[in-house]
Amino acid sequence: MSWENLYPKENNLVKLTINNGGFIKPLIIPGDKTGGTGLCNASVYIDNKEGIIVSIRHVGYIMHHVEFNQKYWGMWGCMQYLNPEDFIYLETINYLCHLDKDLNQLDYHKIDTAKYDKKPLWEFIGQEDIRIFRWDDKFYTCGVRRDIDNIGTGRMEMCEVTSSEFGFEEITRDRIEVPESDGYLEKNWMPVLDMPYHFIRHADPIELVKVNPKNNSCIAVVKKPISEKIAHTKLNGCDLRGGSQVIPYGDYRLCITHEVFFPGHHVGNNKDAHYYHRFLFYDKNWNIAKVSKRFKFMDAMIEFNCGLAEREDDLIITFGYQDNTAYILSMPKNVLDKIEYEKL
Repeated sequence: MSWENLYPKENNLVKLTINNGGFIKPLIIPGDKTGGTGLCNASVYIDNKEGIIVSIRHVGYIMHHVEFNQKYWGMWGCMQYLNPEDFIYLETINYLCHLDKDLNQLDYHKIDTAKYDKKPLWEFIGQEDIRIFRWDDKFYTCGVRRDIDNIGTGRMEMCEVTSSEFGFEEITRDRIEVPESDGYLEKNWMPVLDMPYHFIRHADPIELVKVNPKNNSCIAVVKKPISEKIAHTKLNGCDLRGGSQVIPYGDYRLCITHEVFFPGHHVGNNKDAHYYHRFLFYDKNWNIAKVSKRFKFMDAMIEFNCGLAEREDDLIITFGYQDNTAYILSMPKNVLDKIEYEKL
């Protein structure tokens, strides 16, 4: 089998959106602030107080992608981290930006995290892949942090952020305790926007957890077995992992999930990750009512969604491209009627 045949050919959501009247724009932080290193994995929230607001993840590296048949393979396969000279860490700095109604950026502000920052104990620094949302009139970021011990144990942290004329400041930082965690790494929890302090911890098999904001503990309030109806559609048994926030949408709750396919494991056990996404609809009892077929945003190996919002006749979607660029997509809602769905 040729290597080209290992890569599933999927739908291109950006092309479909543009062909149906939508549009896409890059999200930018000037190079004099970033040193020219990567931007990725944006989130979006439409807020009564802040208007349209996005987060942008700035990473202290550039992700270089070599072609599959090139001979220079490192531990990350065809992905190579290129760091600035004398900086060996993979650091994340998060920015928040306001947008106008046409999704043009009006500003950018680095979230001031100095109040809680400590000397990092591991090479991945900062809160990664945040989702942004408001619960009980408080604006939060939630993402994984891995720098508090020397083995990189990842747990979700929920941080309250306030705004002023000077920008944005983190005023609380709470690490969510998971007593039943069976893993080294907790990440990609999806906040349920109309259910304060509830997250989808696992999309399928579904696990809905509720966080106690007083002591940062959490309990599972819904657990269901894997959906056999869609199990046959997954790539080599890939789990459906978290992506966007979970938003109320008509009689359903809607989110975007992702799954990761590793066809390159046949080459020296190197990581060759390909990311795919789906629209997923839950009914009121947290059963999977409808799920789209896999899609790519723009046909890249690494694409990663962290944001979904509803605005009048459009869905607003944010995603990262190759760990180097962040985009915002305005997709007419009727595109949901034009994409393909799995037969359940």
